[in-house]
Amino acid sequence: MEIERGFRGKLDDYLDINQPVCVRITAAGNAVYDSCCFGVDESEKLSDERYMVFYNQTASPQGEITYSAQGSENIYMVNLTALPENIAKLVFTLSIDGAGTMGEITSARIDIIQSGKNIIELTLSGKDFKNEKAIIGLEVYKKTVWRMNVIARGFDGGLDALLKNYGGELADEQPDKQPVSEQPVSDPAVNDEKQLTDRIMNKINLSKDRINLEKHVINLSKCVIDLSKKSGVNLGSTSAKVVVALDYSYSMAQMYRSGVVQQTINKLVPLGLTFDDNGSIEVFLFQNDFYRTQPLDLSNYENYVKDVINTSGYRMGGTNYSPVLRAIIEGAEIKKDDFFGFGGTKEYVEPIVDDENTTFILFITDGENADHSETDKIIRKSSEKNVFIQFIGIGNDSFTYLRKLDDLSGRKRDNTGFSKMADLVSVSDEQLYNNVLEQFSGWLKGLR
Repeated sequence: MEIERGFRGKLDDYLDINQPVCVRITAAGNAVYDSCCFGVDESEKLSDERYMVFYNQTASPQGEITYSAQGSENIYMVNLTALPENIAKLVFTLSIDGAGTMGEITSARIDIIQSGKNIIELTLSGKDFKNEKAIIGLEVYKKTVWRMNVIARGFDGGLDALLKNYGGELADEQPDKQPVSEQPVSDPAVNDEKQLTDRIMNKINLSKDRINLEKHVINLSKCVIDLSKKSGVNLGSTSAKVVVALDYSYSMAQMYRSGVVQQTINKLVPLGLTFDDNGSIEVFLFQNDFYRTQPLDLSNYENYVKDVINTSGYRMGGTNYSPVLRAIIEGAEIKKDDFFGFGGTKEYVEPIVDDENTTFILFITDGENADHSETDKIIRKSSEKNVFIQFIGIGNDSFTYLRKLDDLSGRKRDNTGFSKMADLVSVSDEQLYNNVLEQFSGWLKGLR
């Protein structure tokens, strides 16, 4: 089967993942081409360099991945079921050793082979690239089941930049030592706006999405790097589950109808791509109670209000903060009425927050809540957990309650922030991302 850049699919739709799989990478042109396969963890970091398999390290620790070369062919034999739990993704790369760029290659191929048969074929040429010196060709990753993602994009900085994207570095690179007070933030891969932009954009495959989101990604990358330098916390290397709680009270109706909420959602998508391992954002609507909608991701963001929120059947109401916060932080039971508005069934919503992973909640509201004491309780409880809540007040309300949260007693640590943005339409990307992330970065610094 022939595939193209941007192709995604489940491997077991095409082959038997319980049997060895061969990945063959070839390239032709005027340069010397090297290939590498490395296994990364759930945070997309090369945390175990023994799983970097190439001509100088031809096998992983237990032989789950082996490398061999036949002329211009780079051949990897992979036993997916034997990989350890900490290896969540295999990244197959191609790079140039010396002068030249990928835009000058004559041809390149990636073949996935099993039992001697070509199952999947990808053909590329110099027209697919420009000044890149290293590319990510294919990713094989586990998300419930083993899947593949054809990236076929890369880095002008070559293999060095590619490795830094995943938290590694070339073996012969010896960075200059600096005094502790002058040390840069921890991950060199995200000390540069372009590298961070490339990393995020490499997760976006469709050209229309790249056009729609590139401006926001560039602006977010600048904000992340600036805040990293300011706070001393490398935001670009931070992994967090991103959750958005959207006010669905009656007073918000015009913002949904006019497209203000949809425009804001478009600006939020890069946050999920930057911080969340799944590249998606969990979304909760709230009024007197709450409703958990479909996650926001690249497949649905363009018409999220129209296709997801407006078709959910959820109705607008008053404004309470505690039910939705409790659902996200602790989990909650919600009653689902029957067709006539009474009776119905109860459904339990699993919490998003856990002890292992940081959760970042972006809470957007246009007015005061009617449940101050209950909200105080859940925020006090949340201060003991690995979660930060950034409240964004929109519109002309005074937000007296949210402004007082910084002084809320009985908390283990201050894990809330507040910022007011009267007009979400005219606010620039820079203002939005800074308002969203500045206090979050300060909270992270306190944790580290």
